[in-house]
Amino acid sequence: MKKFKLISLFLLVLIVLTGCISFKSDGGSQKVSYGPFGIYKSIDGAVSWQTINSISNAEGKKLTLAGVTVSKIIFDPSDNETIYLTTNSGLFHSLDAGKSWQRDELFNKAGVTDVTINHSDKCTVYITAGQSIYKTDDCMRTWQEVYFDKSRADLIFTDVETENYNANIIYAANNYGDILKSVDHGKTWKVIKRLGNRIIKILIDKDDTRIVYFATSKRGLFRTTDGGTTWSNDSKDTDINESMSEFKDAKIGYDFVQDKTRNNSFIYISKNGLLRTNDGGANWEKISLLSPPKDGIIYSIAIDPKDTNRIFYGTANTLYKSVDAGVNWSTQNSPSNGVVDYLIFDPKDSKIIYMGMRTVTKK
Repeated sequence: MKKFKLISLFLLVLIVLTGCISFKSDGGSQKVSYGPFGIYKSIDGAVSWQTINSISNAEGKKLTLAGVTVSKIIFDPSDNETIYLTTNSGLFHSLDAGKSWQRDELFNKAGVTDVTINHSDKCTVYITAGQSIYKTDDCMRTWQEVYFDKSRADLIFTDVETENYNANIIYAANNYGDILKSVDHGKTWKVIKRLGNRIIKILIDKDDTRIVYFATSKRGLFRTTDGGTTWSNDSKDTDINESMSEFKDAKIGYDFVQDKTRNNSFIYISKNGLLRTNDGGANWEKISLLSPPKDGIIYSIAIDPKDTNRIFYGTANTLYKSVDAGVNWSTQNSPSNGVVDYLIFDPKDSKIIYMGMRTVTKK
């Protein structure tokens, strides 16, 4: 009996440590070996995936990201081999495209929700963690708390973004729907809008940084075209949510991404499924899915930055891939049997894709 238990335990360990899977072109079932949570990388256009969970440390101990919930994967805009991870266990970064990761010890017990890097100075980084916004200007050697809001015990900052045109300007948002803006590198902040609902995403337009979108969890999308002076919901004629009102439950949102190959083109993940606009939200079309969204929430999406036809999205345990802009889809099981919570293409080589995983919980 002991021998049987030892063999069973050995086989279980093999299953947990394996992290390689492949697509089925016909969308059919397949045998997979489930690996740990953490982060995965594909170098062959998502034909196969491998775990990249190794953590570097001075003591030489073998540490891993395998048990960490990865919420966001962010590239340094000036260096595609420098990558940041926001997780429930703090902030991690890699200088070698994920071969090894380093942990910022200041936040090793805090959940970090977002990170943004100054486009003209890679050593200036902002993060959101709990009720605070932090900044470093010396490549994470030291950190300064530049804003905090302890007025509500359950307040959490959810996103932070910096402009690529004017590095003085930073936006931040929280789970109460407050939008903050700094115009002096984070020295001072001003609340410019209160949406009254959790903000899940700030997206600054790639072509005009005065245009900023804010996706909420239950009130849909909001947009400013002048850096926060006026807003799309100021008028029914410009309200993005009015233009998508024909789609049931479209205001319940999960993510929002821009197509880098086109102007004013975005895909919005809602409870209704995937909605696409090619005119900045004036009109929307529904993207046909292989399975109805009611069968599983769509948690993540990525568009190839060099090819508008290649789209990936992830559900609780499945990754979907299209090479014809969403007309047809193929599927692949999640490598860890967990939520495909974040997907992103390497900005310079779109054969390289990163996937962040977490346990299956309601979002």
